[in-house]
Amino acid sequence: MEKPSNLLLKLSRSLFADTAEQEKFIHAVTNPQAFNPAIFWVQPKPTENPFDLEIPVSW
Repeated sequence: MEKPSNLLLKLSRSLFADTAEQEKFIHAVTNPQAFNPAIFWVQPKPTENPFDLEIPVSW
């Protein structure tokens, strides 16, 4: 694992007093988990999909 930048270390220290929490924060920032996109309907779901299907972009 690469050493985190000084700015990230400084940010983690300003957010969390506990070093274990700082390390968990740094790990979460430097090793993000992928989340699948989701749609949350707050009204009844329409019968026809209102969104156009797009080709996924590989970043």
